[in-house]
Amino acid sequence: MNNPSRICLLIVGMHRSGTSAVAGSLARLGLPMGEHLLAAGEDNPKGYFEHEEAVRIDDALLDALGRRWDDPRELPEGWLRTPAADDARVAIAGLLEREFSAAGLFALKDPRLCRLLPLWLETLRATGIEPRVLLVVRHPAEVAASLAKRNGFSPALSQLLWLEHMFAAERDSRGCTRAVVTYDDLVAAPEATLARLMTALGLDHLVATPDGATLSGFVSAGDRHFSGGTALATSVGTHDGLVADAMSLFAQSSIDAARFDGLRQRLRESLSPFRALLEGVASQSQEARRESVAAAVAVARVQSELNAQVEWSRAAVAEREALQAALAEARSALAAQVEWSQAAVAEREALQGALAEARSALAAQVEWSQAAVVEREALQAELAGTRSALTAQIAWSEEAVVARTALNQRIHDLQLALLRYEATLIGRLQRRWMAWRDGRAQLRKDTTTP
Repeated sequence: MNNPSRICLLIVGMHRSGTSAVAGSLARLGLPMGEHLLAAGEDNPKGYFEHEEAVRIDDALLDALGRRWDDPRELPEGWLRTPAADDARVAIAGLLEREFSAAGLFALKDPRLCRLLPLWLETLRATGIEPRVLLVVRHPAEVAASLAKRNGFSPALSQLLWLEHMFAAERDSRGCTRAVVTYDDLVAAPEATLARLMTALGLDHLVATPDGATLSGFVSAGDRHFSGGTALATSVGTHDGLVADAMSLFAQSSIDAARFDGLRQRLRESLSPFRALLEGVASQSQEARRESVAAAVAVARVQSELNAQVEWSRAAVAEREALQAALAEARSALAAQVEWSQAAVAEREALQGALAEARSALAAQVEWSQAAVVEREALQAELAGTRSALTAQIAWSEEAVVARTALNQRIHDLQLALLRYEATLIGRLQRRWMAWRDGRAQLRKDTTTP
């Protein structure tokens, strides 16, 4: 078996055949199913494991082709080359790119794939992804019992839907690596069954080995509300032999395509006399379903509007209560504001008194400041005069110092001159005295000398 870079496992089977149990088990083994799966429902509380966008694409295509999942007619001739199929190809390619571009291995499950398998296989291959197919088989009598409970279908319609779905899935999955699993085997031995399937599909090296701890509580016989196979098939219809032969072929180790072709031909031949009737009934049923859907949409719209009105009323009551509470709070805040305002008025009056007093003090201060300015200017003028006088006094003092120094020098010179003069005068006087003295002495001498 080759090893492609990307693989998509398509889980294919009739509605209510255990495809959800198979897909959920594989998801628990780590097989990616995408991020946006349908929410669980009352008829499938553990989950459908169907990608919601894939289901939308398939439903839109079936509707464009004038079909539904529960329409037993074959798809229109050449449906694969219709504009609706082209639109679906684009949508599928977009889904694969958005959700699985990084996945080397992933899985998609939708019972509608049974009839739309050619389109999905073609698109997967065109995007470089190898499709592998897991056919899930459950006895149509059990499927019919489940559909009777959920949808109110007759056993004959459910049997015909099972044959159409499973024959189309077997035919269109030829050429793919594929395997078959029965719901009986999965419920009886989930670990061994899944291990066998992964090996048959060449995925055992890519998926975790199944064990009891991983699947514990998920695959349970308690979830199987209808069992017994053919024991349930009482007065089902005219195709019991085809059902038995088909179940026998699906149980074989390898699928015999030629024998399935023979069974499908037998089904076509058995339906041939009733083809026009089936077409008419199906068309009427389709139209009735569309009217029912339109009515349901209208009812849903009215219900939505009613719910919106109820919700609006509840919101209005809540808003009124909130407004009443807000009003009470506002009144309380208003009373507090009035009290605060009164206190603010008193404080304002006190502040006005203080302001008047401050203004009076300011006026006095301004008058004092003006007087101070006048006094300052007088002092500045006086200071200027003092500075001018001081400057003149300093200049005079400096001149006086110079004059005193000159005077002192002159005095000193005079003193020296005086001293010289005195010295000269005294010398002269001394000389004159000595001369006088000598003269007198000479006179005496002369006088005394006879």
